[in-house]
Amino acid sequence: MKQFSLLTALCFFFSTALLQAQESGGEGGSGSGSYSSGSSSAGGGVGIVVGENYILKPSDVISLEVYQEADLNKSARIQGDGSVALALIGKVKVAGMTAGEAQSLIIDLYNRDYLVDPQISLLVVEFSPRVIHILGSVNNPGVVPIPPDRDLTLTEAIASVRGVSRLGNPKSITIKRVEEDGRARQMEVNFSRIIKDPNSKDIILKEGDTIWVPERII
Repeated sequence: MKQFSLLTALCFFFSTALLQAQESGGEGGSGSGSYSSGSSSAGGGVGIVVGENYILKPSDVISLEVYQEADLNKSARIQGDGSVALALIGKVKVAGMTAGEAQSLIIDLYNRDYLVDPQISLLVVEFSPRVIHILGSVNNPGVVPIPPDRDLTLTEAIASVRGVSRLGNPKSITIKRVEEDGRARQMEVNFSRIIKDPNSKDIILKEGDTIWVPERII
């Protein structure tokens, strides 16, 4: 009977310890994982993971949190002129800056006239959409989003539409692109060579590209 009681006590002890460890681990890993180059004491918001070199763009939505200054916290969409309107300091142009650079600028502006050593966190909570279009003889034609913090290659784009169809011609893919100066141009790409030749460079796609995969001529 004593052995049974001792066994029961040990089981209770180990199960309680395991439960406490799981709860402790859950609390320790509850961070948002979002990119912020500021003090963690200021960050209570939920952002999106981006690289340090992510450049802010018009239509991105950023969340600004100022430690112990809740009235200054704000989520704002970057306007077409590249600026956001913030409490006290007014319009600040942030498009074209990295998230870290924009955060540093806002800290300096608040520190200059309004706050003493402010702790500010800037998070990206919504990205301006960047897409390319893939049409023609692929298995799932349509719109393909470009990742917000890195390039999209032609190989990745074709893979995302489940590849060239059985009737498609991967040796004669056309990429239509509108340059920044407004001029349109077309590129003929041998996708088969990119796949098979280790020395052949992949194509980096740009926002607004249209990829056309023709049918094979039988």
